[in-house]
Amino acid sequence: MSTINRSDFQRQFQNQSLNLERVDEATQQKLEQAGSSRAAVAQADLNGDGKIQGTRELNALFRHMDSFDRNGSGRSFIAQNQQTGQATNSGKVYSALSLLFQETGGVDTVARDNNLRELGQQFAAGGAQSIADKMGAHLENIEQSGVGIYYGDHSSLKGKTLSEKQEWIDNNATEGTNPPSASQLKESSCIGWAMENVEAAYIQAGKAERWSEIKSIVYSKGTKGTDLAQELQKDGWEAVYWNPDARNPDDGNAEHSYTAAITKRGKPYYGINVDHRVVDYRPTSGGSTELDMSGVEKLREVPFFFGLAKGGMHTFVGREGKVNEFHWTAKPDDDNAIEERPLEDFPWNSGVIMIPPGTWPN
Repeated sequence: MSTINRSDFQRQFQNQSLNLERVDEATQQKLEQAGSSRAAVAQADLNGDGKIQGTRELNALFRHMDSFDRNGSGRSFIAQNQQTGQATNSGKVYSALSLLFQETGGVDTVARDNNLRELGQQFAAGGAQSIADKMGAHLENIEQSGVGIYYGDHSSLKGKTLSEKQEWIDNNATEGTNPPSASQLKESSCIGWAMENVEAAYIQAGKAERWSEIKSIVYSKGTKGTDLAQELQKDGWEAVYWNPDARNPDDGNAEHSYTAAITKRGKPYYGINVDHRVVDYRPTSGGSTELDMSGVEKLREVPFFFGLAKGGMHTFVGREGKVNEFHWTAKPDDDNAIEERPLEDFPWNSGVIMIPPGTWPN
């Protein structure tokens, strides 16, 4: 059987590009016969310039082709069945699209990756500054008046009228100070806090219109962290699978070792394609796992990220290796409503962190 490897695929098309305008009706029919479509292929166009080129977009296109394959590896797909001689669906998509690539020259490819990296730096700067400003404002108000800005959507203030909130503020503020008014309070949650800071990242990068699209999609699907992660991946964000002990989770939940195993084979985590792994940085006591801090050390160099735990049960943002999360039961006087701590001290046992393009250290 004929097998296409990801590394060979990258080398084959590294100095070429696929202009999506070349996907004509005949090509669309070939794609549809394989279960694909022009729209599905276009999702590999991470920057929306109408072309698929450069390392990250080629990886995205390869993942699309590999999505039809069942060989158990995310690093290769079977293009032709040896017994029947028939092309697989992965092979059909590959054959239909490989004919459309044209030479662009290495300079264009390098420039494309550099542009995406610059965009990633803007995302990271905006997100990191947002965390610092918003968390700082909440804590500063508590220090000055006893009442901060944020409260959780599962706290006792949930559902209270504006006048009832003001009464709470009056009763809990430090006497003689000037606390925030009821209209200045902000209700939040783990996903709300994450969305607010990722939004700031997009605004900083001049992508407010794209953020409006992402927000609409995520809200329409139930405001799940996995949906946000998949949208970020379309924009070139990279996924980092994390797990403190890939073989022996300290809570005994087999989900953690299972997701560690499948992502190691190159398979997605709840529909999110994994680019990097940070594992074994907190081995379970009594187990045989060796401590490995190499992934954590790389994460400490990432200025900003969005993350989710256990398939999206919990979400957070972070910076320089530290998880920054919101506790949804917190009241406005809680100085621990927004908690920040190193990933190695974070009690959840597996998930994915999304980092802006180009921010993972080489």
